[in-house]
Amino acid sequence: MNQPRLIQTYLPDGTLEGVRVIELSESSVKAFVIPRMQINAVKDRPEIQQPALYILFGSAKNEVYIGESENFYHRIKNHEQSKPFWDIAVAIISNSNSLEKSDVKYLESLAIEKAQATAAMKVINKTIPARNNIHEFKVHTLQKILDDTALVSEMIGFSVFTSSNKTSDNTGLWFCHRKGIEAKAEFRGSQLVVLAGSTMLLERTDKWAQSFPNIEVTRQATIKSKATINGNLATLTENIPFRSVSLASGFMLGTHSNGWIDWKNSSGQTMDEVIRKGDK
Repeated sequence: MNQPRLIQTYLPDGTLEGVRVIELSESSVKAFVIPRMQINAVKDRPEIQQPALYILFGSAKNEVYIGESENFYHRIKNHEQSKPFWDIAVAIISNSNSLEKSDVKYLESLAIEKAQATAAMKVINKTIPARNNIHEFKVHTLQKILDDTALVSEMIGFSVFTSSNKTSDNTGLWFCHRKGIEAKAEFRGSQLVVLAGSTMLLERTDKWAQSFPNIEVTRQATIKSKATINGNLATLTENIPFRSVSLASGFMLGTHSNGWIDWKNSSGQTMDEVIRKGDK
């Protein structure tokens, strides 16, 4: 049975768009959540120069890269140049500067193995580093740190360590067949991923575009670079992740949509019937 946890978030610049410092009750670590555009905002934080487990999240293609470093700031500045896919970085650092190089190397191997096994996001790492030797007294502590890392990741919207097969209600394919489109999707962690091969309408309503101006920009960019055109439809050539089922169906239809009704399983049952009402 899960126990209650207290999560505290500090906003150094007073906004949710900037750096976030997250601490959890009964945890030996804290997390720095750093937007790519805000890297320089942490360069003078002494904790950032400690050994760290770090995760780079790319929300556009549901991608993730996991690494370790003795000096996170130096490593992340390198990744700013060499890894273009990511938009959010998370650094997991000891509250008491007690994590050693060997500890974060062990955590890196453990985290990559877990992320690949759950397959909730596409792991950019090509291999799992060899598991280095750790004193048996530390194994439980490091596993707890990985559990806390998973909780922080889930809290900011990335289910990297949560299996896409977590519940039977969410595992199958979901279909949206309306206004001539043929879209299919599946849950991966907390995200609904619309799969390559799905079709979407080229046109969209003015009302939808006015309601979601930023998403409309993304929609047009998707049609241009991640789809092929056939008549009034565009066929996706890449998977597209969404954190809202209604946003996903609206994106494909180009109009306002109730995703809980528009997405249906292979038996024709809506998400509302299967997930919401099925849980009662």
